[in-house]
Amino acid sequence: MKKFFAVLTLGVMLIVPLVAVAASSSGGNLPAAVDQLLARDMIQQAQLQLKVAGYDPGRADGIFDQNTSSAVRKFQAANGLPVSGLLDEQTRSVMFAGFHDSSDD
Repeated sequence: MKKFFAVLTLGVMLIVPLVAVAASSSGGNLPAAVDQLLARDMIQQAQLQLKVAGYDPGRADGIFDQNTSSAVRKFQAANGLPVSGLLDEQTRSVMFAGFHDSSDD
């Protein structure tokens, strides 16, 4: 099961840059928040990780709302990350650090 979530997370993380490129080529009207460009399932995985880590993002529904942003800010502060409330690449790499471990083949 752990490998399934690792593959799912990795797949989503590979798709996000493609979505960002597609959005940027559509006239430059990008929202300021990186998290708004993430796929819903990536946001949901982050919400689940935040819950496990003890930061309540509210419902794990894949919708980046005020509760999720607040939980991300607390997670960032506790982990020495720049506090933006966004699921930026640096935050995601710390949040999903265990998924990049290939030692459990």
